[in-house]
Amino acid sequence: MRTGYQRAFLLLLIAAAAVLAAGLGLRDPWPADEPRFALIARDMAESGSWLLPNVGGVLYPDKPPLHFWLVAALYAVTGSLRFSFLFPAFAGGLLVIALVTDLGRRLWSERAGLWSGAVLLSMLQFPLQMKSGQLDGPLCAWTTLSLYGYCRHLLLGPDWRWYAVGGVAAGLGVITKGVGFLPYLVFLPLILVVRQGWPRPPGLSRDWRWILAPVLSLAVIAAWLVPMLLVTSDSADPALQAYRDNILFHQTVTRYADAWGHLKPPWYLWTNAVPWLWLPATLALPWLLPAWWRTLRRREDTALLLLAAWVVLVLLFFSLSSGKRSVYIFPAAPAFALLVGACAGELVDRQMARRAARLLPLLFGAVLIVVGMFGVRNPDQLLEQLPDLPTILKATTVIVGIGLAMILASLLPGTRRPFVGLAMSLGTLWIGLGLLLAPTIDEIRSGRQLVQAAEAALAPREELGLVGWPEQFLLQLRRPVFHFGFRRPPDEDLRDAIAWLREGPGRRVLVSSEHAQACVGDRERVELGIAHRRDWWLISSRSLAAACIDAAPPRPATLYRYVRPAATR
Repeated sequence: MRTGYQRAFLLLLIAAAAVLAAGLGLRDPWPADEPRFALIARDMAESGSWLLPNVGGVLYPDKPPLHFWLVAALYAVTGSLRFSFLFPAFAGGLLVIALVTDLGRRLWSERAGLWSGAVLLSMLQFPLQMKSGQLDGPLCAWTTLSLYGYCRHLLLGPDWRWYAVGGVAAGLGVITKGVGFLPYLVFLPLILVVRQGWPRPPGLSRDWRWILAPVLSLAVIAAWLVPMLLVTSDSADPALQAYRDNILFHQTVTRYADAWGHLKPPWYLWTNAVPWLWLPATLALPWLLPAWWRTLRRREDTALLLLAAWVVLVLLFFSLSSGKRSVYIFPAAPAFALLVGACAGELVDRQMARRAARLLPLLFGAVLIVVGMFGVRNPDQLLEQLPDLPTILKATTVIVGIGLAMILASLLPGTRRPFVGLAMSLGTLWIGLGLLLAPTIDEIRSGRQLVQAAEAALAPREELGLVGWPEQFLLQLRRPVFHFGFRRPPDEDLRDAIAWLREGPGRRVLVSSEHAQACVGDRERVELGIAHRRDWWLISSRSLAAACIDAAPPRPATLYRYVRPAATR
């Protein structure tokens, strides 16, 4: 390995660390998923109850617990939730960059490896997910490690140790999110390799050790699954049995075969997700597709075939389900970057590609300036997203500044190094968003501003109930709170809240206007403002219409009292 490559690889990692770390520890969790995951992890660490995740005392069966364990362990060590909920994705991002770069070097050349890592870092979806507190960043790290291990064995081996690592990583991916098994799809194109006369990969040999990867994957999954089954199956509690059935069947088989949300047509991921989330690499597809096809027709590059087929299989897998989200394609992004990096050497010398590299940052910067100036001149039209005029003006001014800085950064290297200018411009974008924009809007996006307003309006001994509550409210509240279930129909939630209000004095309920409009008048209603596109009210029993009181049950059907575990010590 040459010193020049080592230096360039180190610079790539430093650049990735700067991009992904910008903003780490500077903001609270934001919806939709971050507050829920952070709340689960915080309560795990503070309560010492690690096996079964719960949200405000309600069992949460949507996802396996590995990501929550990682965040909870970091929180237990550091005491900082702001740091802990973002760190797994940050560390996973650096790991993925290193794996992609190294695999590209081993499969093709040092130049291809560096281009693969640089392409991945430049793709919009990569920093977007690796700077978030969602599960998809760590999931991508596990699936990439698994795919790396399988490729080291199949294409560069035989290497049974890396094959075993691939199996362990796939198991860790499954207990992060059910689709962690995706790397196993890379074995399907091997049938084509064997039958169509392609160069036989060195890792294809008859050996009993082929069972290692699946056995290790199952062992990792069993480390969580067996204790969970023992606890839930031996209990007479129907809630525990419902949790078991939900996480094993409803959130996996049923969710895939008969999705109930995010319903999209079969072509959605191909036309509405890949083209923009994998920018700027997708702009090179008109040149890349013919280059890949020429290589595949010669049947000389088995690595290109396996990786391309794997990307297509992942996209097809999610396309066959009626429920789709653009984030589902993220595990395939590192393999796509490898495919681009394999041909990047000949692509970057094209005059058209160099012109595009000069034009893109100017275009991106101009878009930010236009968007920011619109907000500066028309702040009232953004009140639904950011319901605070001073914050809107600060945020839009920051956006204008980032746009200008992107354009300036792209011009600094000069016209002879357009790709360096593109890299500097994209780095400016992500660092600016993390260090400047995120702290500016954090108080509103995290729900902290509205929760503080609600707590200020309550008397010290008043009890607070929540209706249709977003998880960030429970995460931000500093006092005990009552609620009536998680993800219940709003009308049922409101009926139980009315029954609870009627049971005694000194009680108030935090509820959105859309849920309570028909039951609440102007009397003794405190309007707290807009948060997360809803208008929130603080109401008492005297705020309610008589018809709604009469229609409410004598007592709540469900009632949970949530106290932050640390507050009970």
